[in-house]
Amino acid sequence: MENISLILSDLDGTLFHNDKSISDYTKQVIARAQKNGIMFGISTSRALVNAERFLDGICPDVLITNGGGLVTHGNKKIYACEFSPEEINTLIKSAFDVLGADSVISVDNEKGLYSNSREELGDKFWSFNDFSNFTEPAMKMCLKTLDREKVEKIASSVGIEKVEFLPFSDIPWYKLSKKGATKEKAIEAVSQNLNIPTESIVSFGDDFNDIGMLKLCGKGIAMQNAIDEVKQIANEICLSNEDDGVARWIEENLLAF
Repeated sequence: MENISLILSDLDGTLFHNDKSISDYTKQVIARAQKNGIMFGISTSRALVNAERFLDGICPDVLITNGGGLVTHGNKKIYACEFSPEEINTLIKSAFDVLGADSVISVDNEKGLYSNSREELGDKFWSFNDFSNFTEPAMKMCLKTLDREKVEKIASSVGIEKVEFLPFSDIPWYKLSKKGATKEKAIEAVSQNLNIPTESIVSFGDDFNDIGMLKLCGKGIAMQNAIDEVKQIANEICLSNEDDGVARWIEENLLAF
C-alpha cells in the first residue's frame, strides 16, 4: 500500500492486549515501519503521564493523549485544548449537585490524573483529590454514570456548546472534554503541523471516541473486538487486540514488499 505516511493507534482494546501489555511482535513491527520511513503515533483517551508508562519498547513519533486534548511531537507541544480552572470547578460542583455528594469523578491534565475514589484508581496512576479546591486547568473529566440527561445538565453548567461528551463502551462512565479536544481535531493539528495529508494516515480503534478519527483518516481500521458502531464506519476490520491485529495489518499491508 502506497502513500501512508503515519500510523495512529488507540491503546485500550486496540494496541494493548487485555492485560494492558504490548507484545514484542507488535513492538518489532512498529520499529520496522518506522525504519521504513512511516511515522507511528498513539491516539488515546489516557493522559500523557499515564500512556507513557505503558510504551516501553515503543518510541512514538506523535502522541495524541487526553482524548485529543494534547498533542506532542517529540518534545514539542503542537496542540492543546482544555477547560480553564474556573470551568472545571464549575463542572465539578455541578457533578456533585446533579449526581450526589458521593459521586465518583476523575480529572486529568498535562501534569497528572486525579480521582476522588481510591477504589477506582486501578492501573491509571491517579492521585487522590477530593476536588474541594481544584485550581488547575483540565483536559477532561470523567463521571461514573450512564445517565445522559444528567451528563447534559452537568455540561450545561458551563454551556453545553462548549463541551464534548461520550460514554465508554466497556465501563459505566461518561467522558467530558472541551469542545475541540477530540481525536479528529488533534489529527487535523498533526496534519497541519507535520504537513501530512489526512488521506495519508491509517488509524486503528475500537470505541466510540475512535469513530471521528477513523472517518477522518485515509484508512480507518476497526479491531475485530470493536463495538458495532466502529465496525460500521470503518474501511476495514483487522484481527482483535488479543491477536495483535494492528501489527498484523501493518505487516501485511505496509511491510509486505
